[in-house]
Amino acid sequence: MEIVVGVLASFGGITGILILALKASSKIIIDRIEDRYKQKLNKELEKYKIILGNKTYISKTKFDTEFGIYRELSKSFCDMVKEISVLIPSGLTYTLANEEARKKAESEQYIKAMNSTVKAQDTLNSNIPFISEEIYKGYNNILSLCKTQLNVFAQRWNVLYMAPQYEKENLSLDDYNRTDNINKEFDKLNNLIRKYLSNLDVI
Repeated sequence: MEIVVGVLASFGGITGILILALKASSKIIIDRIEDRYKQKLNKELEKYKIILGNKTYISKTKFDTEFGIYRELSKSFCDMVKEISVLIPSGLTYTLANEEARKKAESEQYIKAMNSTVKAQDTLNSNIPFISEEIYKGYNNILSLCKTQLNVFAQRWNVLYMAPQYEKENLSLDDYNRTDNINKEFDKLNNLIRKYLSNLDVI
């Protein structure tokens, strides 16, 4: 532009008007380019702000502590859900033909399910202050459903329940569906925790 203006100036006369026009138009072009660049930069900044806004920044010590808590809860609740699912399966399963062997297997499985439920309950109760209310309610809901399954199954040994033994051992469709619901609720809770942990970033 400077070269063009210099050449025009050497001709004199009407070129003065052309020089002024060139200077004015060049300023307009520069202003438009600058404005477009600012708009693009502002858009990029807004995107960056959104990304930053979705993150929660905590210290490495706190992150390691929370990660350890959720790993412990995940392990104990996974064991409980597994043992309950074996005790009262949600799908088709087989039954031992030998009645004595069947009763022994059922008793052993009940003890496994009960022990894993107690462990999951202790793990949850010992970590209540360190997890969010929403996540606590999710774990507690699963725990309550598993306890219900234990109580339903234990009716077969309840001497105060005045009914024939086959009726005591007969599980309803709701009981089997409850196990399916337990697994779905556990998957949903794990997805919630995964999303929460992915939004954490270490300072």
